[in-house]
Amino acid sequence: MKTTIVRILFLGCILVFSLSFSSLVRQEALDYGKILGDWDVEVDSVEEYYYLSMTIERSEGELKGTISESSGSFGDTPLSDIEFDGETLIFGFIAPTPPDGYERLVTAEFKVGDNKLEGFFSIGDLGISAVATATKKDK
Repeated sequence: MKTTIVRILFLGCILVFSLSFSSLVRQEALDYGKILGDWDVEVDSVEEYYYLSMTIERSEGELKGTISESSGSFGDTPLSDIEFDGETLIFGFIAPTPPDGYERLVTAEFKVGDNKLEGFFSIGDLGISAVATATKKDK
């Protein structure tokens, strides 16, 4: 009985170690080039279109970025909580939002493609989201 318990614990430790190691290897193999650079973003909020510019860079192993609205309602606003798993890009930022111009947290989630991001922006406080597409600018 004791031998069986020890074997189960040993196999559990090996499984945890293996999963942790594979996660580290996968994280190091991410192609950050897919998301780094300057982006033109079009947001379709049904009633209106919004045009944004976004920049994402990697500095000292950390993702950083800014976003600006083309008509000037906000500019060079820092992105926060940037996550990239190789397929999905997630981030947030604080900006003035319709309908009243109050500053709110805007979250974004995009599927990453070749020089293209497809997804949505959400404003949780208002319970709304809008479809968005981003195209990477040529260098």
